[in-house]
Amino acid sequence: TGEQAVTIAIAKKFGSNGVAVAENILARVEELKGRLIPDNVEVSVTRNYGKSAKDKVNALLKKLFIATGAVTLLVWFALGWRPAVVVTLVIPVVLLMTIFAAWILGMTIDRVSLFALIFSIGILVDDAIVVTENIYRRWLIDNKITIGTAIDAVREVGNPTILATFTVVAALVPMAAVSGMMGPYMAPIPVLGSVAMMISLFAAFVFTPYFIMKFVPPLGVLHKMHEKEEKESKILYAFFHSTISKLFHIKAYGWGFLIALFIAFFMSMSMFYTTTVPVKMLPLDNKSEFGVVLDMADGTALANTASTLHKMAQVLRNIPEVVAIQSYAGTAKPFDFNGLVRHYYLRQNSSEGELQIQLAEKSDRDRSSHEIALEARQLIKQIAADAGANYAVVEMPPGPPVLRPVVAEVYGPDKATRRKLANDLTEMFKESGTMTDIDNLMRDEYPVINFQVDTEKASRFGVSVQTIKETLAMAMSSF
Repeated sequence: TGEQAVTIAIAKKFGSNGVAVAENILARVEELKGRLIPDNVEVSVTRNYGKSAKDKVNALLKKLFIATGAVTLLVWFALGWRPAVVVTLVIPVVLLMTIFAAWILGMTIDRVSLFALIFSIGILVDDAIVVTENIYRRWLIDNKITIGTAIDAVREVGNPTILATFTVVAALVPMAAVSGMMGPYMAPIPVLGSVAMMISLFAAFVFTPYFIMKFVPPLGVLHKMHEKEEKESKILYAFFHSTISKLFHIKAYGWGFLIALFIAFFMSMSMFYTTTVPVKMLPLDNKSEFGVVLDMADGTALANTASTLHKMAQVLRNIPEVVAIQSYAGTAKPFDFNGLVRHYYLRQNSSEGELQIQLAEKSDRDRSSHEIALEARQLIKQIAADAGANYAVVEMPPGPPVLRPVVAEVYGPDKATRRKLANDLTEMFKESGTMTDIDNLMRDEYPVINFQVDTEKASRFGVSVQTIKETLAMAMSSF
């Protein structure tokens, strides 16, 4: 049946560590139990973004190590263990210097910045690999290993390596010019990606030759590596020579390949038109919560709103992955970033309410939060229809929140015209069959009762105006 509860929402100060703040708050609550908090009062944590941030960062750090290991194994397989060690040593040097640069630039190490570092690993080793291969090549040509040859080998590939690095940076920098909320949100990717590339260039010219001289392979090993590369080159040359020769010399093959290329291109592009492949800015994330926003008819009594929310909560409790539900009638739940953008904190009318649904940990369930939210939308659909209410199942967005995925703004000369056009658009959206949770921001017409207090008579009977207001509020709460 649920229990009455008081919700306390705590936000961290700007610049503080959200994970540390959350852990310190929970530790303080445990200290207060049995002293300030009575034993018969239960304290439940309904939202802990510090924990979710910590879990997400730990997952990205794990992927950072996986990406580093994958690059190391690839270099080991292609060039040998010594070049692999050199490249592996360069990666942490570049990452540490990039993190230091992020600190100087005032950026924090969060999910987006960690993604930028993971994204950079694949390209920041290119310069080190180019320098390593050219030093080995020059040693083979001279048939001796000297520091002077290594220095000249670095000079030889200096200009092309610098040009290639600047080209990558030039491709990343325009992303920093994205406007709107998405710009600051994604800014760490072009900024830290460009910084990592510039630092990798510095590391390739300074640290890579030093590490190579610390792990110098014998000439015999270099010759074996060269022979292995020659064998692989011959196999690849034979394959491409036979394939490309047929495309150039046999017209049927050439035209067939060209036509197939055009067909494949237009078939792939048609997937956008036919929506075979869904197109979205960011993929859906697997969150540990979602919400339901309920809008009853304007003027609906608070008791009726609470009753409808209770019915929805009872139905949603049957979902196996749901562990807790909080109901807020006539007020807004403690708002998050999504609620801030959508102005949920302004929901204070008696006809408005919200549900906050907590899910089991991702490791304890098979379905994603999006799949559960889709089921929840169908479960409460009939309850909302019976109550004549509008509702929306609100999932936490994977990126910057927006008012709604599709928003239509109506401008007109007078109220009647705007209302008619808005109603027509609402019906059009409902009939489209491709949209859900459709609503508009127009207030319904409803009767308003004004009570005039006879202050003279009230004072004669010894009743204050405040008492009359409180009594009326209690009596009218169900009307």
